[in-house]
Amino acid sequence: MLNSLQCKEKLPEAVNRMRQNFTATCSPGLESLLARELQGLGAEEVSWEAGAVKFQGDIETAYRACLWSRFSSRILLTLARFEAPDEGSLYDGARQVPWNLHISPSGTMAVETVSRKTPPYPAHFATLKVKDAVVDHIRDCHGIRPSVRTERPDVRVHLFLDGFSADISLDLSGEGLHRRGYRSRSGRAPLKESLAAAVLRFSGWPDRPGQGGTLLDPMCGSGTFLIEAALMAMDSPPGLGRDYFGFLGWLGHDPNLWSSMLKDAEERRQAAKKGVIPTIVGYDASKQAVKEARENIARAGMENVVFVEQRELAHIRPPFIPSGVAGREGLLVVNPPYGERLGSQLTAKFLYRCLERKLREEFSGWKTGVLSLRSGIAFDPNMESLSRVKLYNGTLPCELRVLRVPASHAKPQNTPLRVSKADSSFQTSFSNRLRKNIKSIQQWAEKESLECYRIYDADIPEYNVAVDVYGQDVRLKEYARPHSVDPSKATRRLEHCVEAVVEVLGIKRQRLHLIAWGDDGKKKRCSNIGWVKSLREAREKDMFFLVDLEAYHECGLPFGQRVIRKFLRDQAGGASFLNLFCRSGAATVCAAMGGCAGSVSVDPLTINVEWSLCNLALNGFSPEVHRVVAARCTDWLKTQKARFDLIFLDMPNPFRNRQIEPVALLNAAVSILSEGGKLICYTGTRIAGFTPGNIKAPYLQEISEAIFPRDLCRSSGDHRCWLISREPLPAFERP
Repeated sequence: MLNSLQCKEKLPEAVNRMRQNFTATCSPGLESLLARELQGLGAEEVSWEAGAVKFQGDIETAYRACLWSRFSSRILLTLARFEAPDEGSLYDGARQVPWNLHISPSGTMAVETVSRKTPPYPAHFATLKVKDAVVDHIRDCHGIRPSVRTERPDVRVHLFLDGFSADISLDLSGEGLHRRGYRSRSGRAPLKESLAAAVLRFSGWPDRPGQGGTLLDPMCGSGTFLIEAALMAMDSPPGLGRDYFGFLGWLGHDPNLWSSMLKDAEERRQAAKKGVIPTIVGYDASKQAVKEARENIARAGMENVVFVEQRELAHIRPPFIPSGVAGREGLLVVNPPYGERLGSQLTAKFLYRCLERKLREEFSGWKTGVLSLRSGIAFDPNMESLSRVKLYNGTLPCELRVLRVPASHAKPQNTPLRVSKADSSFQTSFSNRLRKNIKSIQQWAEKESLECYRIYDADIPEYNVAVDVYGQDVRLKEYARPHSVDPSKATRRLEHCVEAVVEVLGIKRQRLHLIAWGDDGKKKRCSNIGWVKSLREAREKDMFFLVDLEAYHECGLPFGQRVIRKFLRDQAGGASFLNLFCRSGAATVCAAMGGCAGSVSVDPLTINVEWSLCNLALNGFSPEVHRVVAARCTDWLKTQKARFDLIFLDMPNPFRNRQIEPVALLNAAVSILSEGGKLICYTGTRIAGFTPGNIKAPYLQEISEAIFPRDLCRSSGDHRCWLISREPLPAFERP
């Protein structure tokens, strides 16, 4: 039984004015930031350890921390510390706490246990023991006991076990302080508000109101960075929107003190609205994410401060900042999807590469804070590294990198290959033809802003090869060797071609990718990260593509479809786009860059699906807007009810794929074409039955001759292309 002193019914008011011991928990990496914040809130004797900051103060200090702390997870009021080597000593120590002064016998309570070192008994067993001690103590005092409620109890008891040592506290926050009250749904990969606030502070966002500033989050999701930045800039306490704290049902709660604090906080927030309003803008590719962000912003009361619009990473621009406004070079902060969030490590690398490129091209002089996995995304060494901070996003080890984008508006470009001076040792018919072709084709390529083109295509029968330029790389492919040609002689000619290309173009041998006849089928693609790492990056206009320069048939950027890609881009604005047999997804990237409303790309090969996703990421396009599906196109078409405004069908060779029925496949594609829509069908071989009478579309126009570019005039061969529509078509004009 407890004595009368232990059964006092009310906590003396003087106790609330006494200096007491508190612990503020936080995510690892935020300790020093939280310690400085608590000192600014009036905390004394501040010290920290991993994941926790200890301090002293009165109850007013604790209330202020609950209301104003942006970086803390919980505020704990220490009640007892004792050794608990076994469950009996744990129960006895917990029962000595005067619980009747803290918890009403008619109220609700819960116990939460956290352990650092392995305790001598299971954590759930420790929770039950402390719960028993609490209710037994109160029953002895009042004859009745409080109820247990795990969700939002009147009082939450916090037990911390560190080996044999036990700390018992009251959780004054009640639930995580990162729950500000403005977010109703978390989304796919939520970022805790406390971590978002810390990222902003580490990145240099002003910690005092009235300083203005410009902030952009190009992948804002539910708007956490934006709202936290606005709360800081508008002097709004993060806890003002909460409707629950752990002290509201505590017997030691001082309602008058708390009401006074809330009133002062509201007055500060209203005063900040009369000062300098910052520019805070967010973009996201997802329509649903933008909708949720706007709802969260409205709940936070920041709809006149924060602005959000749907925009993919490919199209991000700095927000408009009037001249004369301080801070014209702002802060870009972003938490890009990494492998764990996307479910694929393949695309993450290329998404970061796109982000880095956009920073260089559009955000000269800006500061940027990028939260990424520690396993490593290498950033441009030309960007000034201001700081690196190790953090945790939940259980994921992350790193915040704060960088300064160089103050240069120059966009990096590949230096075009140039013909070297003639060498007497290479005055052969092949080398001379190569020089001649380069001089004429390169002028045309530079005029067309092309970095990928063909400079030789079996012009001389004895040298039966194709030579393609991909930026600073060259691909030399040998065509089929006639049976009448001696194999040893053909090999010597191929070796001469290699030497001549290296000499004439002045490139290093490792930049030349040789595909000899007979290599077909030897270099199999497999669905893994290793194959993706072997891909090279090639540029076409303002788009970037991953190309497999070791592949015999399909390297990922077919020159024969260059005009088609231009046509698709020009026609895509606001359209729904379908890419059948998408292969590397190059056509989808072009349609996306042209502003299509959304796209679906279908291919039966998983490796092509991954290739397409990587190309989309490399150009800053989201898989939520541009879906890529692994399926047999014929089966997929049978299940479709949606209609598409623009369709590209890259017809496979039916002689290599016996399951393909070309006419039936084309008619199935035509059946889901919208009124007024256009379909382009391209094939690399002659197909029997491809006549207007067999195609179920009223308007069909062959455009084969119009689509072949100058550098492939020798390779038109059996390639065919048709433009199909349900409405009359004007004569096709080369875009």
